[in-house]
Amino acid sequence: MSDDKQLEISLPGEWALKKAFGPVLGELGEDMKKLYSVGRDKILLKAYNKIDDKDDGKKANLRVARDVFWNGSFTDEEICAEYFGGILASSRSENGKDDNGIHYADVIKSLSSKQLELHYIIYNSLNKLFLGKEKEINVGQSTELHRESVWFSTLELASTLSLKIDTDLNVLYKQGLLHEYKTDQHRLEENKSLPYIMVKPTTFGVLLYAIAHNSFGEWRRFSVKEFGDFKDIKLPKFYGATLEDLLEVARLKDNENSDDKKNE
Repeated sequence: MSDDKQLEISLPGEWALKKAFGPVLGELGEDMKKLYSVGRDKILLKAYNKIDDKDDGKKANLRVARDVFWNGSFTDEEICAEYFGGILASSRSENGKDDNGIHYADVIKSLSSKQLELHYIIYNSLNKLFLGKEKEINVGQSTELHRESVWFSTLELASTLSLKIDTDLNVLYKQGLLHEYKTDQHRLEENKSLPYIMVKPTTFGVLLYAIAHNSFGEWRRFSVKEFGDFKDIKLPKFYGATLEDLLEVARLKDNENSDDKKNE
């Protein structure tokens, strides 16, 4: 079955969409028909599925919806549909006048699909790591958040997940989605090494991750609430809160050959 047919089957009917998003789709009118239909319908489906209560009477914001569809419809990448769909869903309010998602739509528009995927992987991993901590982290306090980090295997992100690490990390940093990042190698036994990536998060990075999940109102609970995984987005197997944790997860800890061992 083609992707077009699958979308037609899974996409809610016109009545259900109007109920979930209000009059905004009708107000966009003929302009909606000019968009790339696969990308447009993917965004609609993702947004619809992110809404817990479709009968709450809330309306999507026209300004946000316009930017979401014009900037997000011309791609059929799953990660783009997830992020744009999250913004559309989160723009719903009682009177439809909540246009806070405009800036986030601009940021997502400025990122490639791989850069969005890298942002998602970083903050998805952080969310899971934070849940294991005994103390809640105040993600609204930058000095506290910047003390936290997540470490990845460069080979896994670059080879298995096909991400362009160096350039894409720089873009995320420029957009304020990372506080700091580092790429380096850790020496192991037998002249081997583990190329790794270390990144430190920002509050803005948390905000973008939360809005993509239609959980903008709960961004402050990032360290205690599991936001969940996006379907069909491949996640890394190896990551940790420290380099030692990464080595442990990758089962390389027994093989490390640090300078401390050499000096013993």
